[in-house]
Amino acid sequence: MGICELCGSDRVGVHRTRASGASVEACSRCIDRLGLEPPTRTAPSKQPSQPRPRRNKQNDIMAKGEKELASDFHQRIREARKEKGWDQREFARRMNERLNIVQRTENGNRPTDALIKKIEKVLSIDLFVEVEPTNTRSVSPSGSRGMTIGDVYDDLLSRRE
Repeated sequence: MGICELCGSDRVGVHRTRASGASVEACSRCIDRLGLEPPTRTAPSKQPSQPRPRRNKQNDIMAKGEKELASDFHQRIREARKEKGWDQREFARRMNERLNIVQRTENGNRPTDALIKKIEKVLSIDLFVEVEPTNTRSVSPSGSRGMTIGDVYDDLLSRRE
């Protein structure tokens, strides 16, 4: 629904057409009355679309020296707070945060990155650790066959040697 640029009617179905060499949006009445060429619809292509080939990332994104939050971050926070001699209420006051935020963080709920930085600054600790790249074996879907139980068994035997 739109406004016809020729007659000014609003809330009518408009079609893009050519009038005197200009491209306009006109209603069906104006197209018929002025003898304009009706809008042509393009036929969909007969060729089926080709799926995009998937790119296999060979590099492990975690192997670039990135850091992630330590799995025992809540224990590190609690121990550092106790070393300073603060209770949770005092720690929350020094960070200018609510007490329940400190309690949830010390119980293992992951805080926001901004809060993690604030905790690190107030307690003078590091909560982020270097990510160790995992030695994983990936199976390429483009291979002639998938991984079999025999392949897993051979892999286990080679690791024991």
